[in-house]
Amino acid sequence: MDLIILNFPKFLKTTIVSEQSMNKKLFGFTSLLLAGITFGSFGVWIRLLSKELTIYQQIVFRNVIAMVFAIGIIVTGKRLITGFAKVKKSNLFLYGLAVPLSVVFYNVAILNIKIAVTTFVFYIGSILFSWIFSVFFFNEKITILKVSSLVSVLIGLVFFIWPLSLSSLNIGFVAAIISGLLDAVANGFRKDLAGKIDKFILVFITTLGGVVVSGLMMFYFKQNFNFISSLSVNTWAVGLMFGFILVAVNYLLLVGFQNFDLSLGAIILSSELIFALLIGLLIFGEKPLPKEIIGGLFVMAAVILPNLNLLSLKSKKL
Repeated sequence: MDLIILNFPKFLKTTIVSEQSMNKKLFGFTSLLLAGITFGSFGVWIRLLSKELTIYQQIVFRNVIAMVFAIGIIVTGKRLITGFAKVKKSNLFLYGLAVPLSVVFYNVAILNIKIAVTTFVFYIGSILFSWIFSVFFFNEKITILKVSSLVSVLIGLVFFIWPLSLSSLNIGFVAAIISGLLDAVANGFRKDLAGKIDKFILVFITTLGGVVVSGLMMFYFKQNFNFISSLSVNTWAVGLMFGFILVAVNYLLLVGFQNFDLSLGAIILSSELIFALLIGLLIFGEKPLPKEIIGGLFVMAAVILPNLNLLSLKSKKL
């Protein structure tokens, strides 16, 4: 009994630390799930902007707006431009390029294979490479629950794409894999940099990279740079909304990966597929196929299964 009393302060301290860690994970999980929901809406904004803009024009347009929003938050919020001494400048440079290059390769894939195949291969690449990075660079442990989640999400992705034609195995397939790899790289840098540099500074770097890379693609394909002057009020409204959403989702990703496992975080983001189906049904009346519903259930199981303890903690607080 005396031994228990003597060790009680230590036990209490351990319990408090554990709960704080759990709260951080819950915060990270919620942020990544919100990011997945937001990504699910991207198809709506892209369709609306595509009425007047090419894919690279709209990437430049929305990233310029997002960059202005990020600068406004940095200036008005007096965000501290510090922490650069703690990180390698090459890491910041690669982080700034990873996201826009992932988008470029994603578009190359779409031009060569079906959108469904592109999405499938992208997430396969993103999830598998995230697992590799999580083990070798962030020393994350592999557990039975994590493996079960990985198997479930892979089965779900197969349902989304089945049957897979061998004709898809071309340059588009390779581009989609590279896009997924770059997405995993970007998320790895988010996890590494989020606690060292102000998050809105990192959001600014991402948007700047998006403007530079997509601007170079516009130059390469000889697209019109003077498109701004001819845009309608509706397109401006959509662009402003999309730019704000880009800032929000990039912030959510930084918060999410700072407080959550890289491997499971990539799986949570695949919930985009579920929310894209729901948004497509509600806004465009696009009914999901039975195989897509089954695939969505497997993806949902992959997201929920390893995080039941976090969800139960959230329900208790509510």
